[in-house]
Amino acid sequence: MRGIPTVLITVSPEVSGQMRPPRAIYPKDFKIGNSLGRPGMRETQKRVLREALMTLSAPARPGEVIEIEF
Repeated sequence: MRGIPTVLITVSPEVSGQMRPPRAIYPKDFKIGNSLGRPGMRETQKRVLREALMTLSAPARPGEVIEIEF
């Protein structure tokens, strides 16, 4: 593997898919400014980060945005 693996956490999956990031997740129904969840939602924020980190172990699929419900 070359470079630094990356994963995008997006609240705008349509736009993000067009940019073709190597890996991307979309926490369904999260709003702009709260891509990890609302302030004070520590457990949800941890879950989103864990999901993003688990996505790093998968092969890159540019343009695919994985939708996840929290």
